[in-house]
Amino acid sequence: MSLILGHRGASAYAPDNTRSAFELAVQQGADGVETDIHLTKDGIPVIQHNYEIDRNSNGKGYVEQMTYDELLQYDFGSWKGEQFKGEKILSLDEALEIAQRSMSLINLELKQTMHFNSPIVEKTIEAVKKHKMVDRVMLSSFDYALLQKAQLLCPEMLIAALYDEAEVKQNNIEEILKDPASYISNLGFDFANPHIDYLCEEGIVEKFTQKGIGVTVWTVDKPYIAQMCVKRGVKCIITNKPKVICKAVREICD
Repeated sequence: MSLILGHRGASAYAPDNTRSAFELAVQQGADGVETDIHLTKDGIPVIQHNYEIDRNSNGKGYVEQMTYDELLQYDFGSWKGEQFKGEKILSLDEALEIAQRSMSLINLELKQTMHFNSPIVEKTIEAVKKHKMVDRVMLSSFDYALLQKAQLLCPEMLIAALYDEAEVKQNNIEEILKDPASYISNLGFDFANPHIDYLCEEGIVEKFTQKGIGVTVWTVDKPYIAQMCVKRGVKCIITNKPKVICKAVREICD
């Protein structure tokens, strides 16, 4: 059966990438979550999707230009509803503590950095090892250089190449779209994490499977699409609505 991962937690129902969203995803039946990592100005890995905090907090500015203590001054929950008022930005350590207690898998997306020499890979792997979570973490990124670095530092960890058309064009790796299975196989990665649009291509999952590559797909919120993914052999389904997708997957597996 496919694993269900809450996209930034149960982000349809709670403020994304917060403790509330992660814990709700597990309560709704998710096997784990997909989340995003940035480094603060003082080198602390934190959980945040956007480069800036303007969208999902009462503050403004870029994560990489603020210290962790500065970020803790802001409310990351009220924008989603008064019941979430006072949510603080999560550190990677805190996210891994939640995962350690209640998740089979956590997908950590390494965000591209503003600085070429950023230690985001080293800091992430250090935290994962500290929490003894190497066998329950998948590292993904649109920046394949970061993934190759992670591969060298921790070869036993699952490594996953994210891709969709907009991102690969931005990163000048459009070659991947011609034959993604061969491209990712040549990089030696364990997983392909494409946008759901690429699952429309008949036989794409089988092409990955033949090369020993698992498939994680994002972002799936419709039950019939989740069921199609299961039938095609997708290993992990990332969704904003764990409750809905867990029910759909159970139905087809039963």
